[in-house]
Amino acid sequence: MKAFQTIVNACATTVLLAGCASGLNRSKEEALNQKVGIVVHPVRDGVELRLQESALFDFDEASMRPESIAVLNRAAVLLKRSTRPIMVEGHTDNVGPFDYNQALSTARANAVGDALVARGVPAARIKTKGIAFLQPIATNDTPEGRALNRRVEILVKTETEETLLGQFKTK
Repeated sequence: MKAFQTIVNACATTVLLAGCASGLNRSKEEALNQKVGIVVHPVRDGVELRLQESALFDFDEASMRPESIAVLNRAAVLLKRSTRPIMVEGHTDNVGPFDYNQALSTARANAVGDALVARGVPAARIKTKGIAFLQPIATNDTPEGRALNRRVEILVKTETEETLLGQFKTK
């Protein structure tokens, strides 16, 4: 019986994903992401969703802002199109001591992970990790660079952009 249920679940997931991927309008999906400030791009191990701090948290806080609802709802929609493992990483700028930034980045990653679970993303797929300021994507020498470094990245391991956003339309 357990083997049968596993097969049924696998078939249902395959049908759901195939239906989602084939019916998605890539341009519309990208516009929805841009509207809420989510950047989606391929990375070596899968697909990354980048969420800026300003969309989720007040400066130096790990509690979610009320305005973060749209970003989190959109991220959950994208993540539920996949069955792959998810790593939620919190990042900070280099202002302040490492230990403080490590704790803040971990708390933010956990807050986003919890918010995604509350929106129907299976908790068993999600792992969280704080990175602090060890992986900057911009200079920490300017306010603009520091703002870019304060972010949460969601890596969907071994996934493709097409599953989350749909195929590119060829003309």
